[in-house]
This record gives sequence, structure tokens and C-alpha cells, in this order.
Amino acid sequence: MKRTDLLLKIIAAAEGEPLTPAQLQKVAFRLGMECSSYMPDDYYQFRKYDYGPFSAEIYRDAERLERDGKIRISINPKGGWREYAATVRGYTTELEDLPEEVSSFITENVNWARSLTFQQLVRAIYKDYPEFRENSVFQEW
Repeated sequence: MKRTDLLLKIIAAAEGEPLTPAQLQKVAFRLGMECSSYMPDDYYQFRKYDYGPFSAEIYRDAERLERDGKIRISINPKGGWREYAATVRGYTTELEDLPEEVSSFITENVNWARSLTFQQLVRAIYKDYPEFRENSVFQEW
């Protein structure tokens, strides 16, 4: 399985609703941490960044998925950040060899991330992975 397949699965798990950059980054991070034995060798490497774990490769892969017509990247009119949503083509793409436990983990974590505010999401990541607070500019506790 390719990491872009996993990224597509994360975006598609929102069932057409957009994911924010923080939601996309944090779900991909948790997937790599909690399901590491299923991840491809080139899975995203996360660094400690302003708001916790971050991988710029996620955005490059998302742009590739957009060029392939599998996702839509739009700008949130209220906040100006990018949002990531699956297209019909992306949502219906069959992902081979995705174990059920990984698929379930992705769906549960996308729903979890979407239920939280930005602050709650960052706090939850720092609670579970305190080592990723190291370079944080987010000091609200």
C-alpha cells in the first residue's frame, strides 16, 4: 500500500466533508503512530512543529491526489486555510490490501478529529504525545 492511498482514505473517510490542515495532519500522524506495523516504509516522517506533529509531504501528496482528480483542495472563505475533500472519483477508489483494523482506525479518527475544535485537537495530541509539544507556539492549556 502506498502512503497516498492512506492519505486518500483519510480524506475520503470524511464522506465529502472537508478536512482542515490540522485534522489531516493529526489523523495521518496518529495513524502512523498507532498502526505503524501496517505503514509503508516511506510513510510520512513528522517533525515537532508550531502546532505539534507536521509533515510537509502530506501537502505535496494531497496536491498530487488533486491533480489525479481524487480530491478537491479549496480555500476556506472564513479562515483562508486550505480544505481537503474527496471527489466522487476519490471516494469510490478501491484501496487494495487495506486491513479492516486500519480502515476502522482511520474512520474513527477522522470522526474524532472533526468533532473537536482546533484547540481541542492540538491539546489532545499533546496529551497523548507530549514529546511533540517541544517546538510549539500553542501554549493554551
